Amino acid sequence: MKNIHTEWSSLFLHRDKIHKVYREVWDIPLIKKRSHLLRGIIKDNMTLLDIGAGMKGMKDEIANLGIKVTYKSMDVDRGNEHDYYEVSSINETFDAIIMFEVIEHMSLQEGLEVMKKLFSIMNTKGIIVVSTPNIFNPARFMRDATHKTFYAYDELCGLLSIAGFQVKDVYRSYNDAFHRYFMKVHLLGWLFRFLGIDYAFSIFVVGEKE
Repeated sequence: MKNIHTEWSSLFLHRDKIHKVYREVWDIPLIKKRSHLLRGIIKDNMTLLDIGAGMKGMKDEIANLGIKVTYKSMDVDRGNEHDYYEVSSINETFDAIIMFEVIEHMSLQEGLEVMKKLFSIMNTKGIIVVSTPNIFNPARFMRDATHKTFYAYDELCGLLSIAGFQVKDVYRSYNDAFHRYFMKVHLLGWLFRFLGIDYAFSIFVVGEKE
């Protein structure tokens, strides 16, 4: 229990640093699609690891952006073919690691251990992109019974910082039909702020191993 308490205390200290940049969730830049983010981060000839790869849809998504990478995948589901089925078994290094909508399925301690492992297999100047459901949008998190840990944007940033990464950017993502997007973002944004909730679906954190 002491170890868990120590990690939580450290997490609170690290998240305070993020508040100096983003005082509220609405201060975080909004993007429509994760592809807009990936296009500016993933470069040709990178070695890339996809954590929680599922059906390996990210491999096609990156290829459709015209970016050529050496792609490796990891997922605990052995129903699909992957390069790795356990994070602990990964034995090579990477220029980029992506982990989308996975961290919330772990306990805090498990999440920290995974982040430290990913830091150890990251090349210098390597980039990691982690996403989690936006807890300021209640429907995004509460509808999945397999979610274990709530991460606000500052707590997710703190987790990466504890593991050794330098947090470079934070984004909110939201995309919808034009009329719904316009209404929520431009007409009713003030109401969401007043109610203390957000329409954005996910939070993306970009970290670097310096």
